[in-house]
Amino acid sequence: MNYSFLPDLSALTILVVVLFLLHRRHPHKQTDIWLLGLFFTLVEATAHTFYAPHVIPAPLLHVVVLDCYLLAGLIFNWAVDVPGRTRGDRLLFMVMNAVPLLALCTTYGLNIRVAQIYFPTIVLGLVTGVATSIFLRRNVVYAGLFAAGWLFADVLVRDGLYRFVVYWSICVVYLIATVNFYQRLPRNSTGRLAILTGFGTWSICLLIHPWVVMSHGYAELASHLWNLQKSLISIGMILVMLEEQVASNKWLALHDELTGLPNRRLFSDRLPVAIESARQRDSRLALFLLDLNGFKNINDTLGHPAGDQVLREVALHLRESCNLFDSLARLGGDEFVLLASDLTKGHSVAFFEEIIRRAVETAILIDGQPMMVTACLGSAVFPEDAQDASKLLKIADERMYGSKRKVPVGRLQVAAALTPQREA
Repeated sequence: MNYSFLPDLSALTILVVVLFLLHRRHPHKQTDIWLLGLFFTLVEATAHTFYAPHVIPAPLLHVVVLDCYLLAGLIFNWAVDVPGRTRGDRLLFMVMNAVPLLALCTTYGLNIRVAQIYFPTIVLGLVTGVATSIFLRRNVVYAGLFAAGWLFADVLVRDGLYRFVVYWSICVVYLIATVNFYQRLPRNSTGRLAILTGFGTWSICLLIHPWVVMSHGYAELASHLWNLQKSLISIGMILVMLEEQVASNKWLALHDELTGLPNRRLFSDRLPVAIESARQRDSRLALFLLDLNGFKNINDTLGHPAGDQVLREVALHLRESCNLFDSLARLGGDEFVLLASDLTKGHSVAFFEEIIRRAVETAILIDGQPMMVTACLGSAVFPEDAQDASKLLKIADERMYGSKRKVPVGRLQVAAALTPQREA
């Protein structure tokens, strides 16, 4: 038993437990797979701790170590989202190509050093790799790489370099994982740096292991490096989860969760900046406040889920139709605000009001029934109406509520708040 590995094993166990507990409190779409990969590294580290040459269970423990290395690497690759590929497709591709690799590692772990026993595995790996690349990935380059890799393995086996075949095969798996995480994780993530360092170190260890194992002076140092990268990867994954949670909390603090639009706080930050920019450019800026008609009645008669759906649909229609506006936000309840700075480009206030009207009155499906929502609008223009944010908002608000008190004569003033759309 390698007692010197116990501190590293304990540290890795603690990190995996921390990641698991963190995942329970803040679910993350990839953490389930990360935990599965780390579970296999934990099993490998445990087997490595009890492994000792020339002991009866040594071949079995060697098989566990090699197979767990391979499975962990494959699972980490599976955890990385690939655009255009479903998780099920990637799982099928991984499982089919894992079979010959597992056979290769198991054969070597059992101390079998007969070339003829390896050849069927190499043929299986070659056929499987090429076939899955063509029929599942539809990628000829992948097929060529698989063919080259397995043909090179055949050359090494014929030369009796069995250790090189096994460890270099696993090395390729971890190199691919390094590239995948490099491409998919956020560029400015500290966790990404730790994960890439861990996988990169792991790949180097696997690459040089066939030579290092023959040098007793470096073998013990290399053994500790094997456990260092596992801790690095675990720490990196914890950091990625925490960073994403912080980013999510920051987004939620500045956006409306129901519609995904900026909220009052974010808009309040943007409006003074927009006014100052318009002042420096000596241009005009228009602010529009929008309030849905009879929204309370919608909630009372159709229920709050219907009201939420109306808000989401109105937000979607505004977002899709109002691309000439600089900013769109939900202030709360059924109030929306829009900001336009293109008044100097030949676009009048009435022009923007017409865009808003068309967006708001786009048909909405409620329980399969096409309906139409209407609204009241108030606007204010910088610099004619006001020269600061608070006054501009106040004037637009007064005009909006003033329009609600009037007899509905404007194009945005319709008595019915939510009416069935008439068939053409």
